[in-house]
Amino acid sequence: MRIYFRLLVVLVIVTSVIMGCTKETIINKEVKAISFSYQDGTPALTASKIAMENPILDKYIDINYELVKSPDLLVAKILKEEADIAIVPSNLAAQAFNKGLSYEVIGTSVWGSLYLTSTEKINSVEELKGKEIYSFGKGLTPDLVFRYILNENGIDPDKDVNINYLNAAPEVGAVFLSGKSNLAVLAEPLLTTVMMKKEDAKVVLDLNKEWEKVTGAENGFPQASLIIKRDLIDNNLEFVKNFIKAYEESRKWAGENKDKLAKYAEELEISVNRDTIEKGITWNSMETFNIKDCKEEYEVYYNAILDFAPDFIGGKMPDEKLYFEK
Repeated sequence: MRIYFRLLVVLVIVTSVIMGCTKETIINKEVKAISFSYQDGTPALTASKIAMENPILDKYIDINYELVKSPDLLVAKILKEEADIAIVPSNLAAQAFNKGLSYEVIGTSVWGSLYLTSTEKINSVEELKGKEIYSFGKGLTPDLVFRYILNENGIDPDKDVNINYLNAAPEVGAVFLSGKSNLAVLAEPLLTTVMMKKEDAKVVLDLNKEWEKVTGAENGFPQASLIIKRDLIDNNLEFVKNFIKAYEESRKWAGENKDKLAKYAEELEISVNRDTIEKGITWNSMETFNIKDCKEEYEVYYNAILDFAPDFIGGKMPDEKLYFEK
């Protein structure tokens, strides 16, 4: 009987030590801080719900939501690998990959949201011959996409039209509103703002749809992508899956709740006019997000860039390792 009693005492002591050690390990486990960076404008709107509500996705991971006002600053953060998660121009995702940086594309945050706007009636790309068109982002996505569409429709962008480049999208909007320009490439959400102020303005070409016509890509072109560091995926896969699910919900919510989105955007200091959001932004392919559903569109986009402006993606096609597979 004494032997059984002694064994019971030893068992209790051992169990207490193990439980104590386990409890101490849990208590002393450090919380890991990670950063989620996204550019001001439409990309930030897709992240507004998750940023505002900040759900607990893993009790040992703390997310710092960072709204980046400058595109150049976002590029620097990615090239220095300072952001763990980010929404970036899709060409930057390929460029970073080709530089050997450890990011994977999770899915498409924003599909093409570029539009040719005018006050005159234009029914086709061919009717642009001889026209002066104001645009922005020379050498970047807006320029590349527009020039590619022109070229594929038999229009030489350097000879058959006069593209007048301004430094930034708001400058193009201001020139169009002033009446100095009658044809302008505008992006959402600026498009909605301009059309609210100029009643005779209308979209004459949806460049996402025009891209579909010339490339065959079902959803158009992936303008901005969600990327995540590979080591975060490898070491915290459950958290990554939880984050992806929460972001997908945030992105979908942004397209369905314009009144609350306007409120969140204001509180998060996203520089999109509240009236513009409440009026209703045009969201292309809002349902399509996961890379497994749109890898073909990325390959078409990168191939087009490779033919037209290879430096834009780092000089070569990224391989399959760029894409995240659940």
